[in-house]
This record gives sequence, structure tokens and C-alpha cells, in this order.
Amino acid sequence: MGELEPVGYQHLIEYLNLGAKVRPLEAPAFLNGSVNQKVRGQNGFWYPRKTAVEQTLIGHVEFALRNEGVNLEVLEAVFEHLPEAELLRRLSESPNSAFVRRTCFFWEWLTGGNLAFDKSPSGAYVDALPEADYFTSDSAHTIRHPKFRVRDNLPGTPDFCPLVRRYALTDGPSLDELLDEADRTLEQVTDASLYERAVHYLYLSETQSTYGIEKEKPNGSKGERFVQILARAGEEERITEEWLVDLQNVIVRDAYAQEASYRTKQNWLEDGTGRITFFPPPPEDLQRAMQGWEGFINEHPDTGGYRCPNVLVRAACAAFGFVFLHPFLDGNGRIHRFLIHHVINGARRLKGGAIVPVSAVFLRRADEYLNVLNGFSRPTTRLWKYAPGEDAPHVTASPGGRPYRFFDATPEVRFLHAMLVEAVRTELPRELHWLSGFDSAFEQLNDELNIPRPDLSALIRMVQSNNGKLSSNKRKTFKHLPDEVIARIEDVVREAFAAASVQPDINGASHSSRSRS
Repeated sequence: MGELEPVGYQHLIEYLNLGAKVRPLEAPAFLNGSVNQKVRGQNGFWYPRKTAVEQTLIGHVEFALRNEGVNLEVLEAVFEHLPEAELLRRLSESPNSAFVRRTCFFWEWLTGGNLAFDKSPSGAYVDALPEADYFTSDSAHTIRHPKFRVRDNLPGTPDFCPLVRRYALTDGPSLDELLDEADRTLEQVTDASLYERAVHYLYLSETQSTYGIEKEKPNGSKGERFVQILARAGEEERITEEWLVDLQNVIVRDAYAQEASYRTKQNWLEDGTGRITFFPPPPEDLQRAMQGWEGFINEHPDTGGYRCPNVLVRAACAAFGFVFLHPFLDGNGRIHRFLIHHVINGARRLKGGAIVPVSAVFLRRADEYLNVLNGFSRPTTRLWKYAPGEDAPHVTASPGGRPYRFFDATPEVRFLHAMLVEAVRTELPRELHWLSGFDSAFEQLNDELNIPRPDLSALIRMVQSNNGKLSSNKRKTFKHLPDEVIARIEDVVREAFAAASVQPDINGASHSSRSRS
């Protein structure tokens, strides 16, 4: 292997000492004299040493935009060190270069500055974000900037703009196709009263699952209130700080955890050993990021179309962006999962107001879910410098809001798509099968046995969740019932659930080793 020379974003990070301000690149670029073409090396991408790169800051920015794509996090950090004079020099030399014009556009877009360049380029308009590589804004929201002849097709604003590579959704069904499948599955429930119960059961199961991920079990009133909120997900309502505060007050465990606004102090997450696993942005940077996040999620078709028109992409970016920003001290994870429903339902509702039970799949795929969260939280938290404190860590340095405003949401989009596929094709039929089996067993046993309805319901669940047998431990709770009655319940439950080849985890048991509240 020849000697490696960092180029593009990696050169800029090393030359400007940005390692403490931006997250490491997933695949940095290097020049290597032993290769004749671009290849994937063990530590990134290698380019032939003969590759032309102007050895200036803007020269490496041009290389990065040409070969590595758009990294807003690094660009904003670099532009704090890139003199206007160097930009103007390069623009005067190559006023029609697409990469120079895009660099100038990004400089103004990210810094809010104004380059004093009177002579307008004459080249054709170019996209700020290559449409072939990224999900971009729709044509109704693309803004032409004649100064550099660049089309602003970014899906967000400088306050919040996650980017998603198109390869995130190259495989599998589209969201519309998945929702069509879900509707066809629901149409198999032909009895109107059973359908109504099925819809409510989906809400209840989703509520139990989303709390179960946090290792909590909602009490009756709080669980029912969350069910009611789920039923309203997607209604045309502008998401504001006040709206989110009201939602947070509904879902948190107790009144002491209820918020009156976005947080005004630093919070963090830690594991069972007390080790800090995640720092959300500092409170002084949170307000700007949340303002950008609200703008991202509130784009509405009445304005001519969404700036981020792909619904699944918008749902993933908004939901995961919210939990990364962590604007409350408690309840962020449950709101994050609710937002998935809110965005998807806002674009298209299932028959009868049903929902896709995605939290149930998150719960079952807890390790994968945690890996996606850690993919953002670990490298971001490493940018923080702190010392242990008696009540709170003593923070000496942080990256500010930049990593939280600009992140590559490609992994989050791919994960959400995979979870929705499983929710529609496996979890939804599973839950409908379970409800059908439960109803059949309950109806038959309720006619035969003189057992209070709540006890009968509990017995059916206990027997079904234990492979058709009431455990000896649970048997103690119902020691007043004769053995032959218990045996009859077990027989009927096994028979009723025989049609359901797979059963859902309706108790919300968490398999996660870490809470993301």
C-alpha cells in the first residue's frame, strides 16, 4: 500500500484541526500513488495521486463536492476558516464552474453572509444537491439563486437539514405499496364491530409497545389518553412548542416530569453503570435547531408541496431528528415514535383510521433499533469534553448544535423502511390473528363459564402467552377455580389460537438494554 495523503473533507478536517468539532467521516478520501483509479480501501476511498486538486481550502472543498457529496456539518465548520477573498478569487478565475458556484452558494447559505461579487455567472443552473444521489425538495420548493445560478433544492434550512442518499430506498416496496398491502390485510376483517375493535386494539398494542421500549407500563388513564392521541395522529395541526409540550405532558409518567417549554438546561443519557451514552445539544443551541425542525415537519401541501416530498424520508428525518435533539427531559422517545405515525397518517390514513404497528416491531428488533440510535449518539457524544460531577457532568467543551442540525439520515430511513415492511407483512397479520383468537376464545368461554369478564380476559392472555398452559405461578392467583375449569380454558385457548401461527408480544416486555426516553 502506498503512502496515503488525505484529500477533500479529510484534508480540511486535519488541516483546520476540526476533529473536535465534527464527527469522523464514514469513508474519508485519500490520494494513493499505488492505484490508477478510485477504489475502496480499508480506511476509505483511495484516488490516484495524479488526481488534480488545488492545494487550497476551496480546492479541497471543490474536490469534496465533486467526489464525496455534500457534508453540511463539515462545510459549515470549514467556512468559519475560509476567507471571503479566497472564494472571490476562485470565483473570478472560474465563474462558470459548477463546483465553484455551489461552494459560493453553500457559503452564503450556511453563514448568512453576502459575497460581494457583481459579475453574475453565465453557466446553466445547477442543483445545490445532486438529485441523482439525494432526496431533494420538490420543484415547487426549489428556489433559484441567480447570483450563482444555483437551484436551492435542499430539503431543509440551515437551522435543520438532514440529508438522505437515494440508495436508502432502492430495494423493497414503496410506502404507498406498503399501505395498500395493509389496507388489503385489514379488509379481511369483514365484521364491522370486530373491525372497530381491531383498530382500537392496534392503538392499544402500539401504546403498550412504545412504553415497553422505555421499560414502562402505562397506567389505565395515561394509556387511554395516548391511545386517543394516536387516533388523532396526522390530523391537520401545526406542530409547535406548545403542541409538543401538551403531548409531553400526556405521555410522561408523573406530573413532576411534565415540561412547560423546551428544556433550558443540559440533559444526558446514561447506562446502568452510570456511563454517559448521549449528550443532546446544549440548551443555547436547541432553540435554533427546534425552530428548524418545526419548519421541516410543518411543510404542508397547501403551500404547493412538501419541501421534503417523500413521506417516509420526512417521517424518518423528523422522528429521529426529534429524538436526537431531545428537547425535553423525559418523553422524547415516545414522542419520536408517535411522530412517525403523525407524518405517515398526515399523508394517508389506513381504512377505518387503523395504524401500522411499527413500535411493536421496534420493540422486537430492539438491538437493531439501538444500533441505529447509537450510530448517531456515539460519534456525536465523543465530541463532548466533560468531567464527572456530583449531580451532573461538568462540561468543558461541546460541538454546539451543528451535528444535530446536519446529519446523514440514510441509516435511519433504511431502518424505518425495513421496520414498516415487517410491521405490515408480519406484525399486522399477527395482531389481527391474535385478536381473532382472543375473541373466539372469550366468546366461547364467556358463554360456558361463570367467570368475571376481567378475570376471563386475563386468563386467556396468560394461557396464550405461555403456549396454551397456565403457569403454576399464575395458577396461584386463580386457586379458587377448579382444575377442570382451568383445563377447559386451556383447551379452548389452544384451539382458538391454532390459526395464529405467530403471536404478538402484547405485554410490552422490553428487550432493550438501554432506555431512550
